[in-house]
Formats: sequence, C-alpha cells, structure tokens
Amino acid sequence: MGKWDTAIIKSVFWPAFLILVYAVYEIGIPEDLDSLAGLGMFSLLFLGVYLVFSIIGWLLFGLPIHWLICRYGSGSYFLYIGAAILFTLGVYCFSGVAEAAFIYGFVALIQALIFKYYVHKQPQT
Repeated sequence: MGKWDTAIIKSVFWPAFLILVYAVYEIGIPEDLDSLAGLGMFSLLFLGVYLVFSIIGWLLFGLPIHWLICRYGSGSYFLYIGAAILFTLGVYCFSGVAEAAFIYGFVALIQALIFKYYVHKQPQT
C-alpha cells in the first residue's frame, strides 16, 4: 500500500495551497490591515472546511479505493483517474449540481494524482 499517510498529507496540502494562491491572485494583494484580516479569516475558514472534507473523503472513499486498486488492479494512474471520474459522477447523482460535482471531482482528481505519485515514490539517496 506504500507510504499512504505522508502521501495523503501531501495530496491534501498542495491543492489547498494552490487554491489559496489563486484566491489571492483573484482578490488581489491586500492593501490595508482590514483586507489582510479578511484574507486571513477566509484562509482559516477555507482551510478548516477543506481539511475536514478532504480527510473525511480520504477515510470514506480514498483509502478503500486505494486498497482495492492495490489489491486487484495494476495500480496505474488510469485507475485513480477512473475513481475520480466515478466520484464526480456520484457527487452529480446525489447533488444534481454539475458545477459542484465538477469542483469536487477536479479537486479529487488532483488529490488522487498527487497521492499516486507520492505513495510509491522511492526515497532519494
């Protein structure tokens, strides 16, 4: 199963960091203390919600799917991409909102690909 614990942490951290960088790009660099405090509160709220959803998602879906892929599949990137696509379709079936399904699915895809990269990565010597 590889080093799944550190791979999960890295796969959750990198998309969160990129989303926060994109938010700063879209909103702009704060020019006063109030804007900086607003950005800080947004970042804390976003990270709190994002981390809760991501960890719960990994516990409920990611790790069992990773176990199935390791046990019965070849462990290829295509299986992880397929799992993310099925997750996206499941979110769409339950929510009926295509935009929400696309956002959750895209983040799940990015997390799955980063996870796959780090889970079996050999340490550098």
